[in-house]
Parts: sequence; C-alpha cells; structure tokens
Amino acid sequence: MVKMDFWERIMVPERVRIPLLGGWLYQALSKRARRHIKKLPFGKLGLNDAPRRMKLICTLTTFPDRIDSVQYTIKSLFNQSMKPDKIVLWLAESEFKDFEFPESIKQLQKRGLELRYCENYFGHKRYYKIIEEQREDELIVMFDDDIIFPYYMLERLYDKWLEFPDCVICDRGQVLTFEGHDVLNPGRWSSISNVGIDTPSYRILASPGGGCLFPPRAFYKDANNTDIIRKYALKTDDIWLMFMAVQNDTKIIRTYQYHRTFILSEQEQTVQLGKEAIYQGRYIKTFYDLAKAYPHAYQNMLSEIAE
Repeated sequence: MVKMDFWERIMVPERVRIPLLGGWLYQALSKRARRHIKKLPFGKLGLNDAPRRMKLICTLTTFPDRIDSVQYTIKSLFNQSMKPDKIVLWLAESEFKDFEFPESIKQLQKRGLELRYCENYFGHKRYYKIIEEQREDELIVMFDDDIIFPYYMLERLYDKWLEFPDCVICDRGQVLTFEGHDVLNPGRWSSISNVGIDTPSYRILASPGGGCLFPPRAFYKDANNTDIIRKYALKTDDIWLMFMAVQNDTKIIRTYQYHRTFILSEQEQTVQLGKEAIYQGRYIKTFYDLAKAYPHAYQNMLSEIAE
C-alpha cells in the first residue's frame, strides 16, 4: 500500500471524491494543513544528518512575489518523514539583484536552506544547473514553490525508486493518449490510469513540480542545453523533461494510480504557466516540435501503442 497519512488519503483521488463533496472537504483540510505548517517552529526543522547510500537533494525555484509564501513549501520539505539531505532554492539573478530577503528565508537558511542563483529559464531553473553537479550517490527531487507537500512524499518517491532504480519517479503524472500516431489534445490525457503504476512507461508526463525524482544519468545529454531549451520549450519544462528521459531510454513510473489533490500554500494562489501552455496550444506545438527534433523518443512512445 502507498504510504500516506490519514488526511492525505481522504483527499484522493482527484476528480472522484472532491467534486462529490462540493469542495468542502478540500477547503477544510487545506485550511488545516496551512495552519499547521505556519505554526511549525523554525527551530524544529532540519536536514538529514545520518549516513545514507543515496542522498536526497530537493530543488525548487521561486520569484519575488512569492518569496515569503515559499517558506511554507520549504517547511513542508524540511518536515518530511524521510528528511532530505539538502534543499536548494534557485533564484534568477535578474530578479533578485540587491534583494532584501524576508526573515522567513533567513530563518530557513539557518536550518540548512541553500540559496543559489542562475539565469532565468523559468521552471527549468530547478534542474538545469544542478543536473551538471549530480553525483552517483544523489537523487534529485523537483518541487513547485506553492504547494504544502504531504508528510510521506519523499519517502514514497524513494521507496518507488528502490523498486525501479533506473526510472524517473513521479508522485503526479498524466498518461499521453494517442489516436494512431497522433497525440490527442492535453484535455484527453489521462490522470486516472493504471499505466505507469506497476510497469514503467514512456508515455507518462511527469509533473516536475509535484514531486519528481530522477537518478543520475536519467536524461539525455541535451537536458540542460539552454539554447535548445529556449528554442523549443522555455515555458513547458514538463514536456521537455519527458522527451529528455524517453530519448535516453529512461522510463517513467508513478507512485499512485490517481492524481493527488495538492494543498496550495496560499488559498488564492494560482499557477499560470501550465494554464497558458494548455490554453494557447503550446503543449501540442511543443510536443510535435520535440517529436521532430528527438524522433527516437517519439518512437519509444509509439512502441507502447503498438503493443
């Protein structure tokens, strides 16, 4: 059985239980989780200090308007049942030049949070630098900056990796659906499916910010090539990483059959990049551009359709 605490378990699956309750349960549990994480003292937070065969490196990025509320996401990572060995917050140099950080960030730095700076490549900031530095004993785990992550998130990603050590592991992902050789519209990609649960798949679009673990050498050599990223997928890092995994013959596997309903760190917070990408047709355009640029990845996906 997938490891979840009681509160998380009653919030899944998305689009099954939550709509039936009219959102009331989600709102109540979200309020409870936000209250809990906000009251959690900084002094109780800490990183793993015990020897480990594989270190867990958490990585995320944010921007100035969210620099204070990101503390709640980071606190939820410090507060995991399986402590991370490092938490790195990537910041765009152009956005944080001469920036005065709030006290919350200073307190988190005292607990072990590492701030690092890079060029602004949107969601790619989470990994495009750190992937160059990844050691053989390090597992990198990517997160979004506006979610309070469940207590067992890292532990279940790690446990799944133990079963499938050559795969990208995601806690949240969709199954790309095809009609012949044509990928269907993103609105028809499945978030409730058995594909990629017990057997790894080339057709899983992992949510990088929803808790996504990758082992060393998981991605194709172009994964952090910023010139190619800018050309094809500057604001669609999830499609990009999918192609970089599959081009490298790396399959993806999910921890659970259903999408989990995440709790946002702020009640009115929204994420715009993903919505823009879907509404403007950017996902489909990016997919076919990458399919032409990386035909081996595309053939890997299609090979599952033929089975």
